[in-house]
Amino acid sequence: MSTRADALASWRVLTFSGELDLARAGTLRTAIDETLAAQERPLLALDLRDLSFCDSYGLSVLVYAAKKVRERGGTLRLSGVSPQVRMLIERCGLERLLVLPRHHPGS
Repeated sequence: MSTRADALASWRVLTFSGELDLARAGTLRTAIDETLAAQERPLLALDLRDLSFCDSYGLSVLVYAAKKVRERGGTLRLSGVSPQVRMLIERCGLERLLVLPRHHPGS
């Protein structure tokens, strides 16, 4: 996992790769907490383009991030959402909480 700041837009970007499951969900949650502690009205982007798998534990961390960011009056942006993660979010009816980037058929 890596973290970077987008100086032009004040966005903090967390990039997570591999599997987001029971074994690794805590790592992302800790990174989210540390990132949110550094911002008053957080602008947090989760870059998931290198995420190969996400289970319910991983999804719960994404929900946690969305709720924490909203509590602080900020914005959460997801990018690089794979078809597997997109389907998980949609099947759980979480599209309003976890706003998905536009889906481009064939991509």
